[in-house]
Amino acid sequence: MKTLGTLLRLQPLAERQRVARAWGIAPPISDELEETLRMERAMREPLAARSFWDLLDADERAVLGAMLGPSARNWCLRELLPERGNCPAERAEAALARLKTHIVVDEEIARVQGTELFGQRTAFYGYVSTRPQDAAVTEKPVCYVPTELATTLYTVGRELHPLGPDRTTLTLDDLLMPYRQGDLDLIGRRYGLSLQVYCSRSDARLAIAENVAQAEAVQYALAHIDPQLSAAYEWLVARGGRATIAELGQFLRQDLIATLRAVHTYEEYAIAFDAFSDGQRVIFIPSRTFDNLRRASVRPRQATGLIERPAPPHIRPAESAILWDIAILVAAIVQGDVELTRSGILPKRTAQRILPLLTREPWDDDDEQQVRYLHQIQYEAIELGIIRQIESEGHVRLELGSALEAWANQDSRMQTHRLIRRWPQSRTWQDLYGANFTDWYASYLHTSKAREMLLKALQACQPGVWYDTHSLLRTLQDNDPFILRPSQRFNGQSGFKIADEIRAHWDHTDGEILIGMLSSTLYDLGVVALGYDAQMPTTRALANPSAIMLTELGAEVLRGDLGLAQVATARPLVIQPNFEILLLEPHMPALYRLLRFTQLVQLGRASRFRLTREHLLRALSKGMVLSDLIAFLQDHSQREIAQNVLYTLTDWSRQYKDVRIATVVLVEVESEEIATELCTSHKLRDLGFRRVGPLTVAAPEGIASRTVRRTLERAGYAVQVTRHDAAATGTGPSGTDASIVLGRIQI
Repeated sequence: MKTLGTLLRLQPLAERQRVARAWGIAPPISDELEETLRMERAMREPLAARSFWDLLDADERAVLGAMLGPSARNWCLRELLPERGNCPAERAEAALARLKTHIVVDEEIARVQGTELFGQRTAFYGYVSTRPQDAAVTEKPVCYVPTELATTLYTVGRELHPLGPDRTTLTLDDLLMPYRQGDLDLIGRRYGLSLQVYCSRSDARLAIAENVAQAEAVQYALAHIDPQLSAAYEWLVARGGRATIAELGQFLRQDLIATLRAVHTYEEYAIAFDAFSDGQRVIFIPSRTFDNLRRASVRPRQATGLIERPAPPHIRPAESAILWDIAILVAAIVQGDVELTRSGILPKRTAQRILPLLTREPWDDDDEQQVRYLHQIQYEAIELGIIRQIESEGHVRLELGSALEAWANQDSRMQTHRLIRRWPQSRTWQDLYGANFTDWYASYLHTSKAREMLLKALQACQPGVWYDTHSLLRTLQDNDPFILRPSQRFNGQSGFKIADEIRAHWDHTDGEILIGMLSSTLYDLGVVALGYDAQMPTTRALANPSAIMLTELGAEVLRGDLGLAQVATARPLVIQPNFEILLLEPHMPALYRLLRFTQLVQLGRASRFRLTREHLLRALSKGMVLSDLIAFLQDHSQREIAQNVLYTLTDWSRQYKDVRIATVVLVEVESEEIATELCTSHKLRDLGFRRVGPLTVAAPEGIASRTVRRTLERAGYAVQVTRHDAAATGTGPSGTDASIVLGRIQI
């Protein structure tokens, strides 16, 4: 008996194309082997088998059924076809001839003993051999169906039998029963479902059936297929979840092959199937899936879309507090050493010194929350390269970073844009929760996705227009309860099954997370202003805003329309005779330059600084030049600098005396000859000794005493090391030596 592939390859291309159309599959386009294999794979599908059965008349169905049986019993003696098919001989012969033209039936001369093939197995899962042991072996014509098609054709053909199962009444779990493990995995991957690797095939099938039957799963599937097919599915739902294939084709205005491709797409997502029912070929939605869709359709739907409203009576104007607070942290580092704890955070005493200077309005009355906010600002500034951590002498402290200059030269829009761009994917940024937050599996919330969706929704807002906060949240939800919980949707053990529970808790959990992002991070970045209908709460944690407004800054940042820098005033400074400097606008380059040599008094859209002797001397000690500082002030001042200010700055600069304290290794010797020998010896030239006294030489800063000792010992000197504990503190009986000597080496 020939295989299906052999029978196909024996036919010319035109004949194979005709057969493919009869089976409802795309015809081959060439004689290439790959095209033949594709056609063979398509003919094995139940969808194609139903197309073929639907094409046959009663006699052809009877004759084909005579050759099929369970477990791929796929042949029959030609002389027995009329009897087994319960069909007159002439009609059976005519039907057989027509079946042969479809390449689904072939005929051969085979050796037969009784009514069984000689040399073949004699039992087929319930079939009992009737072959007489002493019967003669003869050669007779045998009609057969290729083995590759037998099981599928038999299973599908049973649906046409009056006593056969009605496929439209089966549960989704039963419909998925014939699917192999790989087919089930494909369905799960289309929905993004993650199943436990150790679950059995039946467990995987049950998990997929329970998830796919949910209305949210169907909506998810329709969003991922062609819009025309989505519309056809909605049409099918409106018809009660059932229609004939011909009616579906009329709705799609497509031929049979294209219509069956649509049905195949539905079956790939397990949202609709085809079957023979009441003598017709139909497409149907499984009963449980249809019931869930019907319940979802009558569920009260809340209007979505942004709703404009009048300005609320109480408003919190937007303020770019985060930008100013980064500058305050930079100022604290400039004005003094800022050491960190072993865990890399600011010590409590240092934090308490910086907190009163922060411009951000406290979220609540908890001081610890402000400290956490300061640590967050510290981390973001480090990630941006504005500041950096260095370790020296066992201590970790903060210093200005290499990216500070570039940051300072950017305007407030670009600085905000850089922070907004980092925010969605940042795992360390802590958004605060709304006032009515109730924890319900909050660990499953996907913060990055929520932030992206929130920024996308804000892009639809017009700057300067107030919107109802509730309408924004409904727009974000948009009847998809999994907008913030994709990990739960894709969890095969919970997945779409818990959609109703999520919807019930959405307002007090997911919605509060979103409104907390608006009230905390986006407000502190100056992107939105907050409005309240009731009395203005003393802190933002006490009440949620009833309205929001996108600012001009927020609109520009979200659009990314940052091609042209903001035109800043050429002379934004007002330098008063009392040594106070006013910065009248957010001129970032001038602001960060002033932080280097003045005392910060107030920071914001209008900032105040004070010239002091202490801060000027500190700037000079770090390499700044007085003439450059005065030139900067003159170039940016709106009027001429008062003479008393210039004279005082000059007087203060004269008091600057550069004193350098170094930690070195001193070597004491017994005679001046040895001291000279140490400084001139070829063997010791790597130590770089220099004379600091008649009997004392010093190694350069940075060379360890251990290195000095080993090098001297190898050169033949007897070395004795004396360490001074007072050297670390700068006190002790040896006066100046105690401040600079790490250790003494006596020779």
